[in-house]
Amino acid sequence: MKRNKKAFLVYQAGIANVFEVDCFNESPYGRNAKRLMQADFASCENFARGLRHAGYVVFSVGCNMAGDIINQKFETDLNSLPFCDKFHPVFSHQYLGIKDTESRY
Repeated sequence: MKRNKKAFLVYQAGIANVFEVDCFNESPYGRNAKRLMQADFASCENFARGLRHAGYVVFSVGCNMAGDIINQKFETDLNSLPFCDKFHPVFSHQYLGIKDTESRY
């Protein structure tokens, strides 16, 4: 059985990260995150879109902490994060079966 690879696009203050993960846990338990990229928002968003087109399941989250966030708790409420008006999150809605009609994402 083929399993799709998973990736988090994580907004962190004025930068973003892309992590390959084993599971979509908000807490680090079992996530086994591996950083693929850390850069400005647009660069990471474009990288995440490329991963999505390559078959990854991508989900966007945030972490409003300084320093290395690889083992920090991630947050799904993107509207509560600094610079949220600059975000262009990447999601794999069709694969996850998400119908998000209330948020602006």
